[in-house]
Amino acid sequence: MKVEFRDGSGRKVSIDKLFDNIREKAVEAAITHLEHKARNAASALIDPETGRHAVVFVRPKEETQLVMSTKGSPAFARELERRLGVEKGAVRSMMDESKAKSPIVYLAHGSPDHKTLARPFAERLMQGGVEVWLDAWEIGSGDSVRQKMDEGLGDCTHFIVLLTPNSIGRPWVETEIDAGFVRAVEGHSKFIGLRTGVSVSQLSPFLQSRRCPELDLNDTLAVDELIAELHGVSRKPARGPAPRYVKSVPPGLQFWAPSAIAVAEYLVRASKHGTKFDPQVLMGEVAEALGMPEADVRLAVLDLEEAGLIEKSREMRAARFWPQPGLFVEFDSHFLDFDNEQDAIAVANWVVSNDVKSISIADLSKNFPDWQPRRMNSALSFLEEGALINAQHTIGQGPWAMRSLSVSDRTRRFVRDNG
Repeated sequence: MKVEFRDGSGRKVSIDKLFDNIREKAVEAAITHLEHKARNAASALIDPETGRHAVVFVRPKEETQLVMSTKGSPAFARELERRLGVEKGAVRSMMDESKAKSPIVYLAHGSPDHKTLARPFAERLMQGGVEVWLDAWEIGSGDSVRQKMDEGLGDCTHFIVLLTPNSIGRPWVETEIDAGFVRAVEGHSKFIGLRTGVSVSQLSPFLQSRRCPELDLNDTLAVDELIAELHGVSRKPARGPAPRYVKSVPPGLQFWAPSAIAVAEYLVRASKHGTKFDPQVLMGEVAEALGMPEADVRLAVLDLEEAGLIEKSREMRAARFWPQPGLFVEFDSHFLDFDNEQDAIAVANWVVSNDVKSISIADLSKNFPDWQPRRMNSALSFLEEGALINAQHTIGQGPWAMRSLSVSDRTRRFVRDNG
């Protein structure tokens, strides 16, 4: 008896091909299950920094892995990891963690030094863009001194104590020093001691173990250098020019290697419509265009591939690769003159406001006449990658990232959260 095997479309296949198909379907089902689990966990969370639901992107990596990132805060990413039971760092926050908090100084001093030293120094800091907590400015009549001090300590990024003959050994100042030291140990603020009229040998062993420079209000240069240090300005000399493909990292992309950013920018700018396979490029041509060694291009492609943002040919001779829609979601707003997140909000708001259940992209685009397909597709990919719409794809969908879309409850919640 002859046994024939057929796939889902009815075509005859070999037994090896049959088992390959079964394995692929099982892997696909497992990946889909993990994706649903991640999205369901995210849907139940509110970002503590924004009070809104954060968009989560779940992308397949290779055959059995997922790459997860979120527009939410790092705190949201850490809580999502906890709920999913994955290791720290498995969910990457796309929020810019490089924005430094403006410096806030808690200024501790002895009362006799208030008029002659503390207040003039505080005024100089304020003129230099540094917020200062000074007891005379913050504690009003009837206020709780302890409560106000706790508030000042809780907000400060830098604890500064003026070490003078009038402050060393005073119980109240020592109490403040203890509080400032605890905050420094816990990583909440930096502890800085400034000496005036006392030598290092007159300080306590604890203060002697820390750099406590001398403060002279008449030394304008020294005060300006301190203000610059509070703002995080480095004293290091400027470095020489880097290779031309290495640029300053745009805010929000500090997680990426400069070479990966350069390759991503090349693809973003070279893409005509912002869809998968657009463009297909060779390692060598990208290396030549960027003035980058081909070995660096390969490593950049590896970074982007492992993040689920590009695919490359399995034929090593061709060394060809192309973008996935996620690449445009991640990088478009950094290099093109539109913000795909705001555009996604505009598209979602239009379909929900007009009570649209389903619409072809060709018809949808008529309501955004100033947008070229490149811009519309970036917004659509943002919505699809974030599972904020149901997308329908067909062969021959023209210049669009999808044939049509339909509205889901996630679309409506996205509009509510960003209304």
